[in-house]
Amino acid sequence: MSSLSIGIVIYFLTRWLQIPYGWAVFIVVIRAAFWAFAVDIHNFDVNVDGRTLSGPTLIFSSQPVTIDLGDVDPEFVSEWMGVFSVHDSTGNEVMAHYRYYLPADRVVLRGLIERLRQPQPTSPVG
Repeated sequence: MSSLSIGIVIYFLTRWLQIPYGWAVFIVVIRAAFWAFAVDIHNFDVNVDGRTLSGPTLIFSSQPVTIDLGDVDPEFVSEWMGVFSVHDSTGNEVMAHYRYYLPADRVVLRGLIERLRQPQPTSPVG
């Protein structure tokens, strides 16, 4: 997927913006180097601690937030093209791409997201 997106960017730069191929590749490499040095990779960590979930707010954000898992409505949990997003009632959001994590961690995250997407049974009041 990453190679495909880089190929699309290079195609866009060469065909639509008429930038020579070598310069287009150079621009893509410089952009990648900038993100490698400018972004603290630890801010992309997703942590589940008891009933809280903390992680990045946007895919390229560097400020992690913490949300209460008990305050998450299944309606506000989404997963699309390898990106998951979890909102709580206060508007805080944890959003990240599965590919940022090791395969074993992806399994755990997908399981958590799947559980959060399912409506919780209500207990009868008696």
